[in-house]
Amino acid sequence: MVRSRKLRVALLAAVFSTGGLTLAHAADLFSPPPAQPVAPSANEDWYMTIGASGQVEPTYPGADGYSIRPSLIFSVRKASQLNVFRSVDDNPSFAIFDTGVFRFGAVGRLDWGRNADDDWRLTGTGDIGVAVEGGAFAEWYPVEWLRTRAELRYGVGGFEGVRGLLGADVIIPYGQWRFAVGPRLTYGGSGYMESYFGVNAQQSLTANLLGNPLPVYQASSGFDLVGATAQLTYNFRNGFEAGVFGSYGALLGSAASSPLTTDTNQFMAGVSLSYTFNIGKAWW
Repeated sequence: MVRSRKLRVALLAAVFSTGGLTLAHAADLFSPPPAQPVAPSANEDWYMTIGASGQVEPTYPGADGYSIRPSLIFSVRKASQLNVFRSVDDNPSFAIFDTGVFRFGAVGRLDWGRNADDDWRLTGTGDIGVAVEGGAFAEWYPVEWLRTRAELRYGVGGFEGVRGLLGADVIIPYGQWRFAVGPRLTYGGSGYMESYFGVNAQQSLTANLLGNPLPVYQASSGFDLVGATAQLTYNFRNGFEAGVFGSYGALLGSAASSPLTTDTNQFMAGVSLSYTFNIGKAWW
């Protein structure tokens, strides 16, 4: 428990010290934002970005313990969009409609599930398997330095239900560096919420027989977490880009009130590395 508290304090300090230092020197570091994205041409080459990130995050949603998890970076863009901001916590996506200011397309995500032996509080609840989430995303730049993004996904496998995301990022570029910070709000449908935060009668009975006094609890759909993400990326100008990021989120509604939740404050910090390369003209 002491170790978890120290880790949470360290993660929070890293997130806000990075953000605070960058914003404190914004007047010195700020350079004009990149040119407004232009509408892609049908004759442009396409570029694929692949990579991976590793982050320290709660062992399961609502946990006070932390684990290291991998994540996939993937996107496909036209040449005119190579310098358009991509958040290190964006889920893998592919734009099928792109004006330069507004993008719309497909998005996917893997939910790694949850093991009952991850924490004593989960005793008797059973495991949640890996779920595959697929859906759509939309991005809009109301001004050059502000990106807004929304995702709506449906998961199958370990849970079955809707997941949603709303986010925005204020972008501050400086040469090969780029800092961004902004809010995040996530939504969980009833299938997701019941799987991760609910306790049915069978789970309650099993847990109590095993010495874990869990009451029956029905989790309802709704916004389950609100927070903010800060990130700093460096473009090596040879196809590679590295990033560091951190976030804080507070659980809401049924997620915060669940008997499975041991900490409503959720922290995350991580690093990422991606590589972008030319895949030629589109065959479609």
